[in-house]
Amino acid sequence: MRESTGVDDTRIGGLRRSPSGRQPGLMRIRVALLDDNAAFQNQLTERLSFFPQIEIAFSANTVEDFFEMLGRQEDPPVVALIDIGLGDSSGIEVAARLAREHAAIGALMLTVFEEPGTILAAIQAGAAGYLLKDAPAETIVSAIVEVRDGGVPLSRPVARQVLRLLGTAAPASPGASAPPAEAARALSKREVELLEQIVQGDTEAQIADRLCISPHTVRTHVKNIYRKLRVGSRAAAVRVAYERRLLD
Repeated sequence: MRESTGVDDTRIGGLRRSPSGRQPGLMRIRVALLDDNAAFQNQLTERLSFFPQIEIAFSANTVEDFFEMLGRQEDPPVVALIDIGLGDSSGIEVAARLAREHAAIGALMLTVFEEPGTILAAIQAGAAGYLLKDAPAETIVSAIVEVRDGGVPLSRPVARQVLRLLGTAAPASPGASAPPAEAARALSKREVELLEQIVQGDTEAQIADRLCISPHTVRTHVKNIYRKLRVGSRAAAVRVAYERRLLD
């Protein structure tokens, strides 16, 4: 029996689920799972099976099996859901290896850990996003879609942890990779508003709804923010926002 979330999950990531559970011509997102907890992995697989836009490419309980199965894929997954607390390795190391060897695959960390240092380490290692294991299924699917689209989803609790850590960190010394002050000041009023929402961990859909603009307009603003700040991800934009004191 399908779990009741109280949320209309017939529309996730801009896709509406048909009554039959199938959509003609629907482009499915291939997802790989890595978790040493077989019971949780089976539960997650079952929960994701209710979303027709998600296709489980394979699941593994060890890092060795994960990369062996990945190497056999003719059609590789687009997103990998990875537990940080693996028995034979660290999910952070897996994310770093994916970033080095399979850059087209987004590593979405799905775990019970909320320790700020662990969160930041995962992002710095190349993780595309970080969610807690108790997140609703529709939130996980939205995050998968966002990673597929190049975003960096963070749940609100996780975003708050990262922001606290960044807020207490010493400002980075100026370097070649830092955006010049004039570039940071070049952000428009709307871009600053949108950057505030990014810092809060809001999704593109939430930002669009809150600012009364279309998701396409949100993506355009995000690209402009990245270009002006000389960053390539939400996590990097958040870091620069705090280092440069761009937000009140």
